[in-house]
Amino acid sequence: MLYGVFLGISYFLQIIRYALLIYCVMSWILPPYHQAMRFLGRFIDPVLSPIRTLLFRIFPRLPIDLSALAAFFVLDLIGRLLWQLFYLLA
Repeated sequence: MLYGVFLGISYFLQIIRYALLIYCVMSWILPPYHQAMRFLGRFIDPVLSPIRTLLFRIFPRLPIDLSALAAFFVLDLIGRLLWQLFYLLA
């Protein structure tokens, strides 16, 4: 039972990672007002917005947006902490 919950959360984090990767690649190709970008943006922007705000507070003169890279690191960290918690509880 507990394994299924942790596995489901892990799969959800993996789906977010793939969607973020697709969103980043599509942002190089498609304009921001494209229908596919707006669709993925509905799911990805809630992940990127807090990270973007935090990064621009820490580095106000940062010339590029590194929020997607930071989001990958945060999602990976959450996934690793999740499995460490599972091994601790199991």
